[in-house]
Amino acid sequence: MTKKVNLLIKNAILLTAFSLIVKLLGVYLRLFLSARIGSEGMGLYQLIMSVYSLFATFATAGFTVAVSRLVAERCERNPSDAARIFRVSLVVSGLISVLATVLMYSFSEKIAGAFLQDVRTVMPLQILALSMPFMAFSSCLKGYFIAKRQVIKTATASLLEQIVKIAVMAIFLNIYMSHTNDIGKLCSGIVAGITLGEAFSYLYLGLLYLLGPGRIKRKDLSPKSERGLLKSLLSVTLPISGTVYVTSTLHTAENLMLPGVFERFCKDRSLALSQFGMIRGMVIPILFFPFAFLNSLVSILIPEISRLNVKADKTDRNAKISKIMSVSFVFSIAVGGLFYFFAREIGETFYREQNTFQAIRILALVTPFMYIETITDGLLKGIGEQFYTLRVSIYNSVLRLLVIFFLLPQSGATGYLWLLVASNTFSYAMCIYRIKKVSDFYFNFTKNALLPFIFCIVSGFSGRAALNVLSIESDWLAASVGTLIFLAVYFLLYYFASYKTNKRILSGYM
Repeated sequence: MTKKVNLLIKNAILLTAFSLIVKLLGVYLRLFLSARIGSEGMGLYQLIMSVYSLFATFATAGFTVAVSRLVAERCERNPSDAARIFRVSLVVSGLISVLATVLMYSFSEKIAGAFLQDVRTVMPLQILALSMPFMAFSSCLKGYFIAKRQVIKTATASLLEQIVKIAVMAIFLNIYMSHTNDIGKLCSGIVAGITLGEAFSYLYLGLLYLLGPGRIKRKDLSPKSERGLLKSLLSVTLPISGTVYVTSTLHTAENLMLPGVFERFCKDRSLALSQFGMIRGMVIPILFFPFAFLNSLVSILIPEISRLNVKADKTDRNAKISKIMSVSFVFSIAVGGLFYFFAREIGETFYREQNTFQAIRILALVTPFMYIETITDGLLKGIGEQFYTLRVSIYNSVLRLLVIFFLLPQSGATGYLWLLVASNTFSYAMCIYRIKKVSDFYFNFTKNALLPFIFCIVSGFSGRAALNVLSIESDWLAASVGTLIFLAVYFLLYYFASYKTNKRILSGYM
């Protein structure tokens, strides 16, 4: 047991480190792209990626979670079944991804004309269509390695994929396309990097699998029908896929509507694309950058929770959920406060003169809810609550579409920001209610919510006061100093509060 715990801790640390590096590279990539193609170009790029995400979801949805869950459940009891599950997943995902490629490539012109209303998106869509099979196979391989507790392989794959993407994009945009400012052509160079990055990731993971120890070869598998395993795979993937297919379709519809709605408000297509690109392509990725720390932890623990979920006694499962939720609350509240109090400095550090201050400050209010809702959604799927998350996602997305269609033409981008606040608060509340009901996890409201909120306010005002005294002119330096002061005050206060609480509890037993 101790060996397993040590391995989990080691994997969590490794995955967090690699995720942080990948996120940093992602931020660098966003900065590079925004500087090269501007906020209008980022808006067009986000439209292209909205369609890409829809087809990518169709090709890959559910396979990483399903493979990691099913292989984890079977690997200790019957390694042969675990190997069969993985092989069946490759076949199914391959067939679906080829269909996604054909559909996306064949209908790219109609999608660009009828939905995106911009012919410049045809070529980028066709290039992205070629990445579908690579993404599908990679998703199965990642699920397999996560279940085997070999997360270093998936982490290095993500890192190398990001490096390849950046390198290819830099070559296209700075060398082959250095003399053009045509956004359509530049987007083609960008998506070429994405496609080649996905291909490299698949080849890398495939090589690790073929050369890795403990792999069961097909000839060594005992004769057995794979129909039951296919049924098990589909029983997990279909609910997850259904959830992601429906929500991805609704999110794509939302993204396609937004530039038109913004245009009706501001009467300028270029400005509308710029506002859309600023919110979806710049601000939200920055807000989710610190999520790498939490995401790594959950990626490691969800397969463990799935293993515990098959047991009749749910005590250990509920204990792990309790720990995850406690850490999530404390960390998420700190991140939200950090972005709220230093919105201007952070915005100017990453996107100078792009007017991101208002968007960052408004969305900072709901950042803790976004983080916790994402974590809770993953936990619910890990214990078989896929249908509930599907219903919540549908309700939330439909309500958002109705508000966008009827109310946003009168409020524009600012109205959309407040819609995101309301929408994510609703999703958070529904997911928290459900996981509390099905797991009855222990949660100390005072220690993990109320006190962190108070400490967040104290830390924020301390950081602002320090910056006023120091009068730092450089935005990036001010953001760095403010962040350090905020985190130091926040976690010191939380540490002493936790220490006193634990000491009081211990003294009660003596």
